[in-house]
Amino acid sequence: MTDEEAIRRLLARFIQLRDDKQFDAWSELFTYDAIFTYGTVRLKGRTAIRDHVAELLAGDEGKHLCLNSVIDVDGDRALASSDFAKLDPAAGGAGFVIGTAGRYVDELARIDGSWYIARRDVIIQGRRPASGTAG
Repeated sequence: MTDEEAIRRLLARFIQLRDDKQFDAWSELFTYDAIFTYGTVRLKGRTAIRDHVAELLAGDEGKHLCLNSVIDVDGDRALASSDFAKLDPAAGGAGFVIGTAGRYVDELARIDGSWYIARRDVIIQGRRPASGTAG
């Protein structure tokens, strides 16, 4: 498997595990000291990220899609930029509507042969990134 394929697999597992609410396995896709930002929220460390997102999405019934990933690998580090859409259940249960869209900007690290997310900045379409986030 190429580095790009391994990273695309990591990005897909990230979305599937989160939507399936498997937050323990999901959090293991981050480095121990990872940074996760969205809006004005900045989380540091695998445990803080897991706990915050598990609470945030506890009742969520939506579905995340990750698309158009552009990946640049440089040795054991990589940068990835991916568009995303968050689908929310439509009123009356008739399918889904786009609730949010934007871009994930990721810094990735290869540790002991496996790729992990070292930093993820979530940039919501139409909103400015938090101070200090990539974008």
